[in-house]
Amino acid sequence: MAAALEDPSVPPVRISKIADRYLVFDAEDVATIRRSHNICSILVGTTPQNPTQNVFLSLPLELLPEEASVLIENKVGRLVEEASHHLSSLRSPDKATRQAYIALLKERRSKAQKLLAEDQAKKAATEQTRRNKGAKSAAAQPKPGPEVDDSLFGGAVPDKSSKPRDGVNAKPSVAVTPTTSEGLLVPLGEVEETVPQPLAGPLHQHLQSRGYFMTPGLRFGADYSVYPGDPLRYHAHFLATNYDWDEKIPMLDIVGSGRLGTSVKKGFLFGGEVPDVNGDAKQVRAFCVEWAGM
Repeated sequence: MAAALEDPSVPPVRISKIADRYLVFDAEDVATIRRSHNICSILVGTTPQNPTQNVFLSLPLELLPEEASVLIENKVGRLVEEASHHLSSLRSPDKATRQAYIALLKERRSKAQKLLAEDQAKKAATEQTRRNKGAKSAAAQPKPGPEVDDSLFGGAVPDKSSKPRDGVNAKPSVAVTPTTSEGLLVPLGEVEETVPQPLAGPLHQHLQSRGYFMTPGLRFGADYSVYPGDPLRYHAHFLATNYDWDEKIPMLDIVGSGRLGTSVKKGFLFGGEVPDVNGDAKQVRAFCVEWAGM
């Protein structure tokens, strides 16, 4: 993490705040925070027209408020209020901003057209190879006799070869819809709007600073599922819940969470931030409960 902070050439991760949700739309940013900052979170992108395809979700990545706070505090990410930023940029009279945004859209469209053309060329080559193989196999077989029309109404046998319909070979048009306001730069002389930083979770920061990965722990009735490494390689070791230092914890919560954690081969971890009495650095105390005899 320190290497990423010291390198000024690495741009900060853009965190889009939309309807009180913290989203990351760039795939490279998602890879960076997962590889270098132990943040994997969850993908929430889907296709509205194909709701049955929701088994595998895609971008954007939705961050927990605690994760967004960690990235901002470590100066790895920057928070952008997408709605106000987008409208203010579109209403800006600065021509340079508009021209740069239009150029960005054209560049993305040309890239999409290039990828589409390459895909169509591959499909055409595959189809041509299949036709050549079919022609060779047909030439090797004996030719059948003349086709006799024994239908009720005699006449010429119609050509069975299918003719291409109008518009089939037409070059498809590509329309690119921007997902964020990334291309709308802030005009010179203006300052980006300051967005309030989300509240930090002391227990989350404590575990994340020690190299743990965390995902939402709602399925187990906790705040976080804690992994010793990337969730693609490891199972969760703890179910973690953050409490205030003076908050009363019901005994049933400890018993229920402890038994649930043990039944799924995990420990129930709970903790909170120690009150700052003497002006010392922040300190977090954590405790782990495992049920015996299960």
